[in-house]
Amino acid sequence: MDTITHGIVGALIGKAFFAEDLPRNAPSWREAPRTAARVAILSATIGAIFPDIDVLAGPLAHNALAMITWHRNITHSLVMLPIWAVALAVLTNFLAQKLLRWPVPAFSSLVLVYAVSLGSHIFLDLITSFGTMIWSPLDYTRPSWDWVFVIDLMVTSAALVPQLAAWVFRRPEGAARRAFACWGTLSAVAFGLGPLVRLAGVPYTASTPVLPVALFGALLILPLRRDAGVHLGRTNWSRVGIAFLGTYLTFAGAMHSLALSRVQEFATESRISAENIAALPQPPSAANWVGMIATRTGTYRIEFGVFGDEPVKIQYFTAPPDNSAIAAARSLRDVQTFLWFARFPVFRYLERDGQHVVQISDLSFYGPGRQGTPGSATPLNFTFQVVFKPDGSLVSDGLLLRP
Repeated sequence: MDTITHGIVGALIGKAFFAEDLPRNAPSWREAPRTAARVAILSATIGAIFPDIDVLAGPLAHNALAMITWHRNITHSLVMLPIWAVALAVLTNFLAQKLLRWPVPAFSSLVLVYAVSLGSHIFLDLITSFGTMIWSPLDYTRPSWDWVFVIDLMVTSAALVPQLAAWVFRRPEGAARRAFACWGTLSAVAFGLGPLVRLAGVPYTASTPVLPVALFGALLILPLRRDAGVHLGRTNWSRVGIAFLGTYLTFAGAMHSLALSRVQEFATESRISAENIAALPQPPSAANWVGMIATRTGTYRIEFGVFGDEPVKIQYFTAPPDNSAIAAARSLRDVQTFLWFARFPVFRYLERDGQHVVQISDLSFYGPGRQGTPGSATPLNFTFQVVFKPDGSLVSDGLLLRP
């Protein structure tokens, strides 16, 4: 999941469970800038963002593969979570209390805030398809539940809009103006995303934003009646957001189960002997999926809608015959690292300017509109390329395209 969404979810958790409600109908609706509740909300937000600090590993190490070896490693580990929670609580307690002179929650409460927010980050990454090393440093396997795409606007909206609603209904005066302005802005963004994401090949139709816009209206316009939104308060609005988020993620998990069953049925009916099989979520909704079926001779990629009767598109990527260039490429350390990461690796071999070129692509990141097709010389998305001279000596190796 993207870091911004993690931070939004962290703030939602802090407001829902670790900060008292704002006073209602008080002379001043604003929260004091220096309170234990404010520190709790900031801590929950920081804790939800913190694991992605590992994205700095690549630039610092000057290693292009650090993104797959370090990202979602020990900072995303359930084993290390208690250590990170205590360390962040100690740091927060020192900075807030000793340096800034802010009141802070009890130390045990701070540890709990960080444990829950760190856990939210790990969970939201685990349900994507990138793979998360939740047991490192004891085990470096990469579980992935494949429920949602790595950027899911419904997850972001479910966490963000209730917090905006709490701001809209913070007091009765001006609530209608704020509600319609907020709803109009969110609706404009939802419709305005269409042309942008369609350029990347995402099937974002004219009707795609209709349901989100209706949900925005339900949260921002309907509560204007009888000041219902004002009476809820920030804590309850945040818990509404938790409920929405949990409902959507449960729905996405159910859709994944249906999609995986469809892929397994396709493999059985087509008499495909599968070595690896998965259903991967695709944007922009939980109804869009790609089935992946790896066999000894190649890999099938099947695009379909979970509510449709037939596959939208079926592609087959044939594995090339083994040769000395492919064998030499497999022996390289960086290629082995790439293959450790890739869930559905596809090899391609070609000769270019008298040199031997081996390309290894992970079909898990076969993004629409940005990649070559089976049999073409255009590299697929997220490709590691190795180039050898005619005598077999190495010319270059490295990532050609990133996910």
